[in-house]
Amino acid sequence: MSLFDHHYGDPRYPRSPGAKEETTSRAAAESMKPTAAKLREQCLRALSEFGPMTADEVGVRVGITPFSARPRISELLALGRIEDTGERWANASGRSAKVWRAI
Repeated sequence: MSLFDHHYGDPRYPRSPGAKEETTSRAAAESMKPTAAKLREQCLRALSEFGPMTADEVGVRVGITPFSARPRISELLALGRIEDTGERWANASGRSAKVWRAI
């Protein structure tokens, strides 16, 4: 299951942060509401201006943590603003990460 499957009935997702469960995840989503749209736009701008990147690389470019960048990437995907290039690059942990591009 993915973040898209669990928004707990919030019809505003992906324009508003989603949650995977009703306690800590919901609290985190609520705390991001004031800044999520701005961060989403910054992430999209970075992909548009600098080309394909992993979510973690987008975070570095924008100046936010991967924990803030990854959900914004998921939201942009759900909004149809980005797509998976099909490439996989190693992230900082050495694991394979999807590479995203603006569309």
